[in-house]
Amino acid sequence: MKHAILLAISIFFASALFAQEEAKQAQQLRYYNHTQVSVLIGEESEDQTRKAMIPSFQTITGIYLGKHVGIGLGVGVEPYEYITFPVFLSGNYFFSDKKTAPYIAVKAGYAFSNSHKRLEYNYYYDGKFDNKGGVMFQPEIGLRFKMPYFDMTLSGGYRFQRLESRISQEGTPYTYNRRVDYNRVSFALGIMF
Repeated sequence: MKHAILLAISIFFASALFAQEEAKQAQQLRYYNHTQVSVLIGEESEDQTRKAMIPSFQTITGIYLGKHVGIGLGVGVEPYEYITFPVFLSGNYFFSDKKTAPYIAVKAGYAFSNSHKRLEYNYYYDGKFDNKGGVMFQPEIGLRFKMPYFDMTLSGGYRFQRLESRISQEGTPYTYNRRVDYNRVSFALGIMF
């Protein structure tokens, strides 16, 4: 996972460096907002044989560095076993200015949670989860369609999400940490202004 995060950061900064020449030509900052609604498809946390689909909502605000590269900061809401709030850096590259253009994007960050839920596994265990959240990484490819007043995007990608919890057992001093890694396929529909 460390290698994937390092790769995402490298791609993010490399695209920014290549875009500096284009940014000098533009001489004017252009801002954008990219809002996406997506579906994350993958395994459930406890039963790896069952598939699950969860919705995801993300919005990114950023700047264009030249004509083809954009970087931004994004936030979102996702309901895994509990509600998470991802905060991430996003970098994208549009291959052309045509009406329909392919693009690639990378998102990397951390999903926060303040959920504390009671959980009863069976008659012998009654505990409390202190859910912390965890790192997230998402590369994606897609198409941008230029419309008269906004752009629409259609994309697919891969999502890695780690969620960590501290579990305390009722009536005892015992606690332990639980870590679940989600590997999901994402399909998203978005609007860019």
